[in-house]
Amino acid sequence: MATAIKAIPTLKGKEAKGFLLNAEKAERNFDASKNQDQHPFCKMAVAILGKSGLL
Repeated sequence: MATAIKAIPTLKGKEAKGFLLNAEKAERNFDASKNQDQHPFCKMAVAILGKSGLL
């Protein structure tokens, strides 16, 4: 017997506009020119890949 598929909630009206404004604001604030290699997770990944011989 098949299980019921739950409805996917959809934003409408004021909530949708607020979500879109916040998403656009976050996109504008993202500075891709920053040196991402200095991020702690990037440093950790380089260390792990270096130990495994993949770099």
